[in-house]
Amino acid sequence: MLEQRLVDRRPVHALGLVALVACGSKQPIEEASRPSDAAVAQVADAAVVAPPPPQPERLEHAVYGLVDNRHAVHRYVAGDLVIDASDVGLARYTRFSMPAPRWHLGHLVEGVRAAEVDRLASLEIPLDAELATGITRLVARVHGHDKLVLSLKLNGRKAGPGATLALAEGWQTIALPIEHGVLGIGENQLVLETTGKAKGTIAIEWLRFASREVAHDDPRPAAGFDAKANVIRLAKDATLLWYVTIPDGAHLVAKLEGPCKVEVQARAGDDSFAGGMLAADSARVDLTKMAGRVVGLTLTARDCPVAKIGSPEIMLHGAAPAPLGNAERPRYIVLWVMDALRADKVASFTPGARALTPNLDELAKSSTVFRQYYVQGNESQTSHSSMWTGLYPAVHNVRMAGAGGSARIDAGLDVVASRLAAAGMYTAAVTGNGFVNEEGGYTRGFNEYRNMMREAGVPNGVIYGQKIVDAALARFDAHRDQPLYLFLGTIDTHSPWIARHPWIETYSPRYSGPFKDFATAKDLGFKPSSMGCSVIPPPADIERLRAIYDSAISYHDQQVGRVVAQLKSWGIWDQTMLVITADHGEELFEDRRCGHGGSLRDSLVRVPLLVHDPARFPGGTVIEEGAEGVDLMPTLLEAVGAPGVAASQGESLVALAQGTGRGWPRPSYASMYEYAHAMRIGRWKVRVGKLGTPIVGDLSADPAETTDLARVRPVERRMLTDNLGLFLALRMQWKKHAWGVTTNVTHAGAAALDEVQTP
Repeated sequence: MLEQRLVDRRPVHALGLVALVACGSKQPIEEASRPSDAAVAQVADAAVVAPPPPQPERLEHAVYGLVDNRHAVHRYVAGDLVIDASDVGLARYTRFSMPAPRWHLGHLVEGVRAAEVDRLASLEIPLDAELATGITRLVARVHGHDKLVLSLKLNGRKAGPGATLALAEGWQTIALPIEHGVLGIGENQLVLETTGKAKGTIAIEWLRFASREVAHDDPRPAAGFDAKANVIRLAKDATLLWYVTIPDGAHLVAKLEGPCKVEVQARAGDDSFAGGMLAADSARVDLTKMAGRVVGLTLTARDCPVAKIGSPEIMLHGAAPAPLGNAERPRYIVLWVMDALRADKVASFTPGARALTPNLDELAKSSTVFRQYYVQGNESQTSHSSMWTGLYPAVHNVRMAGAGGSARIDAGLDVVASRLAAAGMYTAAVTGNGFVNEEGGYTRGFNEYRNMMREAGVPNGVIYGQKIVDAALARFDAHRDQPLYLFLGTIDTHSPWIARHPWIETYSPRYSGPFKDFATAKDLGFKPSSMGCSVIPPPADIERLRAIYDSAISYHDQQVGRVVAQLKSWGIWDQTMLVITADHGEELFEDRRCGHGGSLRDSLVRVPLLVHDPARFPGGTVIEEGAEGVDLMPTLLEAVGAPGVAASQGESLVALAQGTGRGWPRPSYASMYEYAHAMRIGRWKVRVGKLGTPIVGDLSADPAETTDLARVRPVERRMLTDNLGLFLALRMQWKKHAWGVTTNVTHAGAAALDEVQTP
């Protein structure tokens, strides 16, 4: 629970207010009431020394604890970069474990927590100009074996003469020289290679990139955390650095004692910054100047041997969000998955989108809209499996391509329909998605399940939404005398793309060409192995295809209006939780592809999520923070008061909708067959492929993701790679409902990260 605090804010003192009013009066002053000269002098003296009158306190609440987010920190001791290899936070430097994990984190080696290292492993470390030119050696605490030899390379070159060392048996502190000019400003690749006939590999407890001869003592205590006391201890001139996005109204607040001072800076990539000094009599630094900016947030100790920084937190203006309290549970839940529907094509989720959606627009006024919502895959099976189980793809392992994987949800995994059935709901489904079928394990937990695509007589995979909605409403009507969970799956925005009237005449009124009425994947050279199209039509035909797609969105919207009207006519609208989302998007030649399954661009993984349930999801609320498909299962279970699933990796969105956690960026993640990954945090996004080279995009300035900013936005890149690196190392274990998110770890999550290990 976020802590709410009232903080004394001292105002600028306005002097002599009473005297100024008297001087401006037109009324004559009676001699009998005039004070003596001595009395005037006494009042004047008192005015000079009197303390300023109190000003209303700032009502604020904490959104980010620096101690709880200790696994995200970068350490600098006496000007040297220090990396704690005993901490799973090392994953932020390990290049996303691509193409395979080579650092095995959090293991005990002769009683010491450390990272075990394969014989060839790399790190990527960020250096500024001073560090890049000043570092002369790498000092490290290493566990080795006799007859093993350790070599160091930097940026594809030998680190310098003597950068190869024969190791002794057991724990030892080593120093390897680094030649001037080998390191550069920005990200640097360090490669450790171990050779020799001895069995086993090395382990590392810590590394120090030093600019001079230094003692071989452990440098980490100079910049350490006391989690139990919620305290940071910083030796003089030591620095801790977090890469974060500063929200509007942010202040950094902490407690210091004695003569110590702590310099605070929030510095962006263009060197603009906000900052100040924390001291015993100055408990806060105003960071509002950097609102909306990604910064390196640093704390540096000054003026005493060791600064003790108590309860360091980022606070936002305003009271802590209050939950709505106990509310009547919905009697009915409808989960509507609209196949292949992009969020950027629907105005409620991306203002300015062309498609006319009056029913969704109206529905949004009484619903909560999530604008940064990612499904976990770019095709139906992976994303449905995450929605069904609350698990990331690395855990449920369902995918259509790539090495390994399964075509079926494992029978041992909990699924949402089973849990809702156990909570007393009748469960029914009507879908037109042929892949969401019994063979895939998707029917488990349903009392009845109809897949209309699998029925005889379906021409060329075409089932209009009206037919599916009619069948779904019939099942609803048959069972509305009892609590009901209905899964509804329509496919109108999926290929084949069919022009829908009358909307196509509005979006593309004068078209004459091959796609007048429809287009199929075959027409566009669909390649099953790449899940995309090989034929690139001319611009006029591409625009026609996009217009056809928009017309299908408007047709979908018409069906939304039908469903809402029917629920109202039955008198049960106020008892119904309606969730509208999609399983993936659709590429429409933005990057010379069409269809889906071919990339991790937002056109495929960012889809709509709208929840109508005013008792829990306030109407007219727009959520800009990240949410994910794994969050649906815990959300539905909380709504009906069913117990959560301990193994679930998502978290209910109820608290977020009611304000808890708002104002601080939250990530959204997607996987492409587990060989490529993407994470979006606010306006910034990173994608990595099989080699682990990051591609960075600014989705506000470049929504089509045409420009890679990895080399020119180092602060944003490091913020993104820190979060994605940590998540990928722990994606088999990460549980948002217990640990929080990588951008904002909970107290319990931080304690878990202190102990967790990776295979």
